[in-house]
Amino acid sequence: MTIPAAPASGLGPRFVAPGQGATHHAPGGDVIVGKLSSAQSGGTFQCVEDEVAPGGGPPPHVHEREDEFFYVLEGEVTFWVCEAGDRTGKSGKPVVAAKGASVFGPRGTAHTFKNRSQSAARMLVVVNPGGNFEAFFAKVSAQDASGQPPSQKTLIERTMQSAPEFGITILGPNPL
Repeated sequence: MTIPAAPASGLGPRFVAPGQGATHHAPGGDVIVGKLSSAQSGGTFQCVEDEVAPGGGPPPHVHEREDEFFYVLEGEVTFWVCEAGDRTGKSGKPVVAAKGASVFGPRGTAHTFKNRSQSAARMLVVVNPGGNFEAFFAKVSAQDASGQPPSQKTLIERTMQSAPEFGITILGPNPL
């Protein structure tokens, strides 16, 4: 089947083959591959595939500007699920999400996740709206002068420095 070209508005059918899409790296070793950008959805959402390495996952944090929906495609990911509106993460409890499970993280609520297994996990993540989140990862994971992904140390430094600019509060080390 041939997918028709997008109309002048930029909205239209999209096909992204496995392994294709803009790639970003995140602290903890996650590799995030864009499947649909905010611009391609008319500014409504962003959809990415997140490969979470064993031991990988972000520090607990709060988004002021976006909601996140996670769907586990492969493997097992442990989420720190907090009560609605908990900006501290203190109400969090670990919840193991296996293949087929989903988790919703509304804006203004602390959350995190970690791959505590010995195998990589993959998740589909939908961010609403997506533009701010895309800009954050573009800044944090920009390649170094030699065209290589930044080191984990650089990713962590950039994340800590840039998070407030993008309405993200980092709460500390991952409790998982």
